[in-house]
Amino acid sequence: MALVIDIQKKPIENVKRRKINQTSDVFQLQEIQEIKDATQEPFFMLGLDSKNNITNINLIGVGTSKNVYISSKDIARTALINNSDKVIFVHNHPSGELIPSKDDIHLTNYTGQILKAFNIQLLDHVIVTSSNYASINIEKYKSMFEESDKALKMDKALLIEENNKLKEEVKILKRKLQKTKNQEEEFEF
Repeated sequence: MALVIDIQKKPIENVKRRKINQTSDVFQLQEIQEIKDATQEPFFMLGLDSKNNITNINLIGVGTSKNVYISSKDIARTALINNSDKVIFVHNHPSGELIPSKDDIHLTNYTGQILKAFNIQLLDHVIVTSSNYASINIEKYKSMFEESDKALKMDKALLIEENNKLKEEVKILKRKLQKTKNQEEEFEF
């Protein structure tokens, strides 16, 4: 019986690799130019190799004119399937406003932490409009990231507290159950 091993190989390419060196390179991509005037919010993820060459561009979801809901699980799955070393998120704001929403910041912060667990680096999250772009990872949003991080830690603390309360309730119920069993055994004589 012969053992067959399927080894994943890179596709043979005769085209020049597209490399991302800075945020303006993202904005210049043809795929991004096509969404900058969209009336809904398409959310793209650029997969990159370790040298910042684009390996894939995936549409993760399309939202409304005001927001887009994206699952961190879908992002992580797509990055893993495409063997991305690094990723960049891109979506448009049909309103023309370049200031990230709290949801944009939360998604960036939270999903960036999840991707770290898989050794995938989130390089940037870019918001585009018909005439301009903004990076969520720039210094002026640092305090908003910290705020979002505090909220995540608070959520974790509340979950831990709730979990401890439930554990205590389980102990009490187990004691009551044991007492009831002991009383039933006494009456069986």
